Amino acid sequence: MRERLKKFLSRLYHQKRVPASILFYGKEGVGKRDIAFEFATSLLCLKESYPPCGNCQSCVHMQDFRHRKEEELIFYGEDRKGKRVYLYLQGDHPDFVYLKPEKAEIKIDQIRGVKDFVYLKPALSKRKVVFVEPAESMNPQAQNALLKVLEEPPEDTHFLLVTSRLQKLLPTVRSRSFLLEVPPLSEEELREITGIQDPLILELSEGSLTMALKLKEDKELLTTAETILEGDLLSLYKKALEVEKWDYDRQSMLLKLLLNMLHMKYKQTRDEAFEQALDKASAGLEYLSKGIRLSLLLFQLRGGVKNVLHKGKISGHQQGASG
Repeated sequence: MRERLKKFLSRLYHQKRVPASILFYGKEGVGKRDIAFEFATSLLCLKESYPPCGNCQSCVHMQDFRHRKEEELIFYGEDRKGKRVYLYLQGDHPDFVYLKPEKAEIKIDQIRGVKDFVYLKPALSKRKVVFVEPAESMNPQAQNALLKVLEEPPEDTHFLLVTSRLQKLLPTVRSRSFLLEVPPLSEEELREITGIQDPLILELSEGSLTMALKLKEDKELLTTAETILEGDLLSLYKKALEVEKWDYDRQSMLLKLLLNMLHMKYKQTRDEAFEQALDKASAGLEYLSKGIRLSLLLFQLRGGVKNVLHKGKISGHQQGASG
């Protein structure tokens, strides 16, 4: 699947049919950013090569961008009141900007800053590239401002948007972009890349390299998730208190793992209770980002599936749950 995607990108590139805006979407952790960044590097490559040559001045600048600290790349501008504002990241390549949120959102002032960039002529390469990631972090005002640029894009500029949450983007933004799904990695690909042999980890990763590596490094994630779904209520209570002390990234990864576990159970049983729990777990990720306590989300999640937990398998053997 991955090779098919790269062959398609190669055809677009060499036939000079690259759209003004490409939206790379797919599950979190499947390599969307890497694939999109490689394509951005090719669009700017002075030898006009896909994959990029890696040796020209443009490619060297792009490689340098990936290895520098973010604080060294921040580009500031001014809003309409003359106040200094964060705009985007830019390294030594004059024709490439990386648009990402300073905190939670990409705001309209950042899009206005990008508009100033896109109407400049390329200084090193034949094209300019605006890389937006994660694209779903654009607030509605920013998306509408971007839409105006996408309606009449400069011929020498390409927008590469990367998202794990396609539905968070306005339909008008999606319709103005060429949608390109990045498929999950196969279990065989994950095994080759990570060296992981455990079939449970490979299955629960659901094609996500990020998830596979986390489960390999952090054994407690899996045991905690199993306790939350299949342990008794006292064990659940103790674990819920423990995970409150975890940092946001680890809490978020736990919810994503629970989502994958519930998906596995749903595939095994086709029970609607698991389908409803999947919806709750998905919503839980949104609530967690807004400051809702994880312990509350976990009790709500467990309550939705307590009567059907004896169905399906998680840890390689049939488990029941008391309470």
